[in-house]
Amino acid sequence: MRPLLSIQYLRALAAFAVAAFHAFQWARLNFDIGAAGVDIFFVVSGFIMWRTTEGTNIGPLEFLRRRAVRIAPLYWVVTLGLVAAALLFPPRFPDVQPTWSHVLQSLAFIQHRNPGGQPFPILAPGWTLNYEAVFYLIFAVGLLIPRPRRLLVLTCALLALGLGGFFYPPAYEMLANPLILEFLAGVLLAKALTTDFRPGRAAGWLMLAAALAWYVAMALIQSEWDLWRPLFWGMPALLIVAGLTAVETEGGLPRVPVLLAIGDASYSLYLTHPLVIGAVAVLFGTWRPWLFVPMSLALACGVGWLVWRLFEKPVTKALKGPLIDAASGAHTPP
Repeated sequence: MRPLLSIQYLRALAAFAVAAFHAFQWARLNFDIGAAGVDIFFVVSGFIMWRTTEGTNIGPLEFLRRRAVRIAPLYWVVTLGLVAAALLFPPRFPDVQPTWSHVLQSLAFIQHRNPGGQPFPILAPGWTLNYEAVFYLIFAVGLLIPRPRRLLVLTCALLALGLGGFFYPPAYEMLANPLILEFLAGVLLAKALTTDFRPGRAAGWLMLAAALAWYVAMALIQSEWDLWRPLFWGMPALLIVAGLTAVETEGGLPRVPVLLAIGDASYSLYLTHPLVIGAVAVLFGTWRPWLFVPMSLALACGVGWLVWRLFEKPVTKALKGPLIDAASGAHTPP
């Protein structure tokens, strides 16, 4: 299946936005809207999972194996590296309390509360991967359903889980989080694009403009949405994914090497940027935000790309080949 430049660009945008959110946070400046990159990631994830599995005979175990190979190795390495650093230099990592239970649950992508009572794993951005893991498990079970009813069953399951947070709000911090509905939005968008549904290039640009206006409004309002995040941040995320894919489908997009590179390294950037930005803050200080923010983001992108090039890409390739070959008898590209 032909890869979409739009999805690659959206990966780059989402990872960079989250990194910018944390850089501004270190500088004690407000850029909370950058955290909406997570919502774009979730919509893109649902879109990709449906797009890459529809029309294939992939089974649940093979699907989960591919997902594990894709996300686990780098996450484990960065998490264990952070654990080692926290044990060697406790004063530098006051928020990291690597108890055995906390470490093991973090490595297993199990949602839990850390020793401080917060719903975060050892590596804080990993909280999103815990929701990814829940989505992958539900999606894998859905692969057992006959194709004519698969989408309906998947939709009902994700709706039931996501809406559970509305009926029992405390649950949204752990499992029944309405954020899960953003994965469903991506799935439904991918399904719609396999039909005769074609928004057209003009409609795509309108959706992008609406998403941008929505983000600006949310940035100006500066409110805590929490339970209603899938509506206030998820809807513009869906609009931006739908809009950019529509623009590409009906006329293509130019190749932008920098965006392609950051898109390739988006996962590595997402996992490593807190450590890089934190290191820059400790070494150089944050009292000059105009210098700290661009310098930390540039270094975060550079380190993310190097980690992708030297670790993520070769390790994923090395593991994916033999694992998938053994299971299915044929190599399947990522």
